[in-house]
Amino acid sequence: MGPNGAGKTTLLEAVYLAATGRSFRAPRLELCARNGGERFLVHAEVGAAPRRCLEHVWTRATGSHRSLDGKSARLPEQLMALPLLVWTRAESELVAGPPAVRRRFFDRGLVQLRPALWSSLGRFERALAAKRALLAAGGSSGATARELASWNELLARHGAEIAAGRAQLVAELDAHLARLRATSFDDLPELALRYRPSPPAAAAGEAALREALAALAPEERRRRQPLSGAQRDEIEILWAGGEARRIASAGERKAVGLLLLVALAERLRDAGREPALLVDDADAELDHGRVDKLVALVGRFEKLLLTSSRPEVWPAAAGFETVRVDALPEPSAGAS
Repeated sequence: MGPNGAGKTTLLEAVYLAATGRSFRAPRLELCARNGGERFLVHAEVGAAPRRCLEHVWTRATGSHRSLDGKSARLPEQLMALPLLVWTRAESELVAGPPAVRRRFFDRGLVQLRPALWSSLGRFERALAAKRALLAAGGSSGATARELASWNELLARHGAEIAAGRAQLVAELDAHLARLRATSFDDLPELALRYRPSPPAAAAGEAALREALAALAPEERRRRQPLSGAQRDEIEILWAGGEARRIASAGERKAVGLLLLVALAERLRDAGREPALLVDDADAELDHGRVDKLVALVGRFEKLLLTSSRPEVWPAAAGFETVRVDALPEPSAGAS
């Protein structure tokens, strides 16, 4: 709890950075340094037996270094040590915002369930960037066509894996969401999820996706941009059969988004990877009744951090440990 500007979101950001090596607010880590400082260190200790230590050090001179129990660690290893889901201002666009917001939300869950998929997502992004550059440069030679085919080969391989993962997770969360709505937020209409891969052939596997990309190649070369692929996938959130983004109010969209967060957390728990939940401005846009319902849902999870600037709306949280944040202390020299 605490007023605006006290540092509540910064505390959540530090936990998120320790677990993922990224900030959910800043596009570049140097922007996390206090007042343009030269370095910062984030240290987190997780669990009891065995206790895991996560650290992330950033310096302006050498960049980032992350470690797990004192040793250099790859992102999948860190995610295994501290599975984590976050709700911030960015996730407020989950229901009504652009498709990229929903893809990012589901992909975060996929990587926590299947850490190896992190590599496929990265390779897909690199191949897509190379394809974009090739198409933007133009050219009509046979060499250009062969290079485009080689990038499409990689995009088909990794895109099919991404599509299969997204399709499975959407189906699983659809079942969780329907049950949560019926048992905990029955004032909302029926909710459902629908996955629409791009191109539709991606759902049929790598070979079908490769053929679809090859068929699009002439038009992509004419227009000098990729026209299909996992970067254009859509995950629709349906509200009584219609699109929630067009129907639901701001408070209803927030409630639906938080239900999705809990649905994903339940799926991770089912897989033996119960996450820590970080929810910033948890009560924003929710009436008292829905705040009570939210507390009942998230209170089922062992690791939970909620922030709010309105303690008066949290009567149902009487059993929670409440900490008031008036201002973050100044860091020691060279740290933040």
